[in-house]
Amino acid sequence: METFCKFLTETVLEAGWQVTVALSGENIYDSLQTWYGDAIRVVPVEWLDATCAGDREYERTRILERRCWFARVQPDVALCVQSSNTPFRAAIVGARLAGVPVISTHRTMAWPVEYVPSRRHFFGLVPGLGLHRRKVIFKTWLTAFLAARVVYNSTVVARGYETLYHYPRHRRVVIPNAVRFSPALSASRASDRPVTIGYAGRIGADKRLDILLRAVAAMQSRNVRVQIYGEGAEQPLLADLASRLGIADRVAWRGVTQDSASAYADMDIVVLCSPRESSSNMVLEAMAAGKAVVATDAGGMPELIEPGVGGLCVPPLDVSALAAALDKLAADADLRRRLGQNARVKALREHDPRCVAEQWMALLNSVAGRPSSVRDIACPEVYGVSPTAPGGLMT
Repeated sequence: METFCKFLTETVLEAGWQVTVALSGENIYDSLQTWYGDAIRVVPVEWLDATCAGDREYERTRILERRCWFARVQPDVALCVQSSNTPFRAAIVGARLAGVPVISTHRTMAWPVEYVPSRRHFFGLVPGLGLHRRKVIFKTWLTAFLAARVVYNSTVVARGYETLYHYPRHRRVVIPNAVRFSPALSASRASDRPVTIGYAGRIGADKRLDILLRAVAAMQSRNVRVQIYGEGAEQPLLADLASRLGIADRVAWRGVTQDSASAYADMDIVVLCSPRESSSNMVLEAMAAGKAVVATDAGGMPELIEPGVGGLCVPPLDVSALAAALDKLAADADLRRRLGQNARVKALREHDPRCVAEQWMALLNSVAGRPSSVRDIACPEVYGVSPTAPGGLMT
């Protein structure tokens, strides 16, 4: 989310816009403030707390405070970057009351609507109205109803919200994630070198890296090793699991790296085991690096990698299926090379930062009622393209 927020911010700054960031939590915009100066203003508002609550309830006082804030700032458009559960609710209502058009984004799969059995009345003969469920859906739907456009990072995410929460289909905009590109990586490997299975990202319970370790232990091939980059609370538990599975000597914990290109260069196969995923940045980075990917057949992953073309998909939490896919790739260097090449071509075609930036600026200009211009073609540094000079300010 931090990378995405910085990408969006730099995109509009490069287009010559002014940006006011309503900040809750850590300020990740120091480098942009240094480069763009007065074009970006970061205002601590602390509308959200550590659990992403605080703005979620439609409280009258809170909404009026948000309305006053937007009336004072007077932006051309309010862009609410949120995942699921719509943490920005009072802010969206406040912006609309202040006459500011809103673009809302959703970047994770829609959570299933909470189920609470409805009461039955008249001695159980008459079913209840399901008011609790209706209330949950309405609170989420209202943010989409008030937004001029709702942006999703995959079609599957859009369909989830439109099905579960009745989001308006005509306000849907799908803009994929962008990914930085490094020079194509050499596929040459010594014949006796172990095949390296890699992961780079947060080591959390939701990533289900235990499935990866169990699959490696179940593989027929023993000439493999695992490289895990990242950190998280689950690492001690996973290290203990690797020991119990007898593969601790084949698993390397590399910690956080700032050199992702070198990390992917040392991988032959990149694996994602998450049972819920909309559009994985790790998988996109692996594709851009020309690596074969094995991902779960969940959420937007099939849409991202196109199974059999840019990678392989396996059912979530299926150790046997993952082990079989890894064995297949470990034994076939040509297949790994072909999948990696296809994946890189697909990433270049659909996730180039310039193309993604153009899509965002076309949307922002449309909602703000501004004409597009050549300067709207942005090349954000955060995705590997250095900016030129700070653009002029638009008021």
